[in-house]
Amino acid sequence: MSEVVTAALREHAEKIEQKAAADRAEIKKLQDERAEMQTRLEGLEQEFAGVKAHTGRGSSLLDAGPSPVAEFLKSPQLQAMRDGAPTTGRLTLKSGGLKVLTKAISNTGVGQAGDNAYNVQPNRWDGLGNNPQRRLSLFDVLPSIPVSTGTFEYMQLNGYSNAAATQAKEGDAKAQAGVPTTVQTANIATIAHYVRASQQVLDDAPALSLQLTNLLTYGVLAKGEDELINGPGTAGRIKGLVTQATAYAATATTAADMIGQAITELQANGWTPSVVVLNPADWFAITSAKNTGNGAYSMGSPRDPAPPSLWSVPVITSASLAAGTALVLDASQAALLDRQEVVVASSREDGSNFTTNMVTILGEGRLGLAVFSPGAVLSVDLTPTT
Repeated sequence: MSEVVTAALREHAEKIEQKAAADRAEIKKLQDERAEMQTRLEGLEQEFAGVKAHTGRGSSLLDAGPSPVAEFLKSPQLQAMRDGAPTTGRLTLKSGGLKVLTKAISNTGVGQAGDNAYNVQPNRWDGLGNNPQRRLSLFDVLPSIPVSTGTFEYMQLNGYSNAAATQAKEGDAKAQAGVPTTVQTANIATIAHYVRASQQVLDDAPALSLQLTNLLTYGVLAKGEDELINGPGTAGRIKGLVTQATAYAATATTAADMIGQAITELQANGWTPSVVVLNPADWFAITSAKNTGNGAYSMGSPRDPAPPSLWSVPVITSASLAAGTALVLDASQAALLDRQEVVVASSREDGSNFTTNMVTILGEGRLGLAVFSPGAVLSVDLTPTT
């Protein structure tokens, strides 16, 4: 009997020891949590004290009025935890400055009323927008001749006619031909423009130099094409194709047929038509013409257009040529005179550039046009005669 009692007492003692060990572990855990909380509170007190010492008032980071941090540090719940309570329990802060802590941070101008605006820097594309550059096709079809002076001279037949005749009898005098000529002079025009920029902006935006080079180069070429077509040939100006062309009076009633008649005229005069120049509006009017009966496009579907051509002669478009006029020419009878290709140069020795830290960027080219045979260039008025 005594053994049974002894065993029961031993079992009871073991349960008590296990419960005591569990209680000691729980107490140790609470003590550790309390120590950690105490450390955090001390850090918060030190931080708040540092802010107060730096700004001279404890609520500098909050709205005007009592500070929620100060209210928390002075709360009885916090003092109770310092005295041994395991937690502060539920703590309600009534300080008016608390609203600052609940404000959202959002992008400037797109958040809610009362949000804290944050100015986020935008991304920026390195390119230069709003810079349309149409294709300058006339440079592709004219042969080029390098020149080394400011003018270019060439000989041109003037009133020549074919005097060849058969010899009726042996011993008869053969026909004599005359070769009247005249000297023609083509001007070499200088086309240029420049822009000034600060050295700082060129250093700070490396892509800007390339963009300005492209802009200035294209500007010179675009003006050059306009001169090649419309130049009046006065001092310092190119004598363009329109100025030198021979006017052709077509009798057809549609633009396509008028151009076809001009092509035929060139062929009949011994030239080989190689290009038709049109304003883009005139070319669209021709290609968008429809049959009267079924409404189908006369020149095929716009979905799968053929390469631009009329009567087997290639067509190029240029906005420099006035609408309502077509040029039909044998391009071998004209030449682009290349005195200086377009170059872009920079200088700090222009005016006060050196003392103002400015840079002058200049784009410049020199070119001209020789039309060896004016009869090989026809201008056609596309206005219907009837």
